[in-house]
Amino acid sequence: MRYVSLVLVLFGFLAGGMALASSQDVVIIDDPSFVRLIAHPNPDYRLMWATDYVLEVQAMDPAKPVEVSYLLLDSSGTPELQTSGVEVRENDFIAGWDPGKQYYFHTEVGGWARPEFAANPQYFPFPHYRTLLLVLARYEKIYAVFLRENDGQVTFQVLQGGPFQGLEVPGLGRVTMRDGQFEILSFGEPIEVGLWAKGKYLHDEVAGFARPEFAQNPKYYPIPHYGLFMLMIARYGKIGVIIGNENDGRIGTIVLSGSRVLGEETIPGLCTVRGLSGSRILVRALGGPVEVTHFGFDNTCYQWEVGGWARPGFQENPQVLPLRHYTPGFFTLSRYNRIGVFFYNENDGILGVLPVQGVGNPKEPPAF
Repeated sequence: MRYVSLVLVLFGFLAGGMALASSQDVVIIDDPSFVRLIAHPNPDYRLMWATDYVLEVQAMDPAKPVEVSYLLLDSSGTPELQTSGVEVRENDFIAGWDPGKQYYFHTEVGGWARPEFAANPQYFPFPHYRTLLLVLARYEKIYAVFLRENDGQVTFQVLQGGPFQGLEVPGLGRVTMRDGQFEILSFGEPIEVGLWAKGKYLHDEVAGFARPEFAQNPKYYPIPHYGLFMLMIARYGKIGVIIGNENDGRIGTIVLSGSRVLGEETIPGLCTVRGLSGSRILVRALGGPVEVTHFGFDNTCYQWEVGGWARPGFQENPQVLPLRHYTPGFFTLSRYNRIGVFFYNENDGILGVLPVQGVGNPKEPPAF
């Protein structure tokens, strides 16, 4: 009977027609009008993937499929030898992944445009010891989740958005929509523009002077269709970020503001992070290891530890770690139930940072 029960559960899991249940489930999002996201334990690695957890995405409204964008970061890159490039997959992400690569995958749950979209719920791997960014969206509904699993514990930070109402960064500029495009207007000084979408990176300037093509103000940028994009406008300590998803001419966004030149930030019980000259940070662990994941919009990535013991290079505390020069990105500092997420931009030796505030699972909120 035990063997038969396992087969039935496995069949339901693969078909996407049966929700799993466990007392150890981690409910990450529970929105009855749109989507439920749960991390399920994967005992003995029996359910398709050799991962401690799997992710279940369930569309709660039959008339509103959930678009899933999945950015899986590499765990093998180091500060000295960073991973480069993102492999974009359309329909075969669940078939497996190379431990030395990064992937972007997009699909639908409860959809009808393709047969593989129809299953509801659907399941996705949650690789051990690798940070990922998961976006669940449909029209103006959108969630972004930074996720990580280590030693059987799930760490996450959830951001929720809605219809795009514009982004304004005081003293820098404004982003609005005009004729299906983003209009970026400078308030006077140059604006650095970074746009990441589906593994591709665009860098530009508005009202700049280093190149003739930078000088125009305002400028217009097509909105990426159908999947995760990240748009940053920045200059020194002034940063604004849009995480978004567009479908059928409708766009849902998470708009982030509240930036400054990086002095020192604290995540209680985990670490402090301090900006140094140029594109460098100093991370000091407060009592235990700190897992550091860095992702640049140019698809460079590394993962490291401060105050750790798994590798000799992890042991030093504090440590100085590199970011990208003149290229926006984000880094996460995490360990078990504590996490901090920071978007950043560095130019002319000045490092600006935008700490991400969201609903997560830390015992104590970040000081930020």
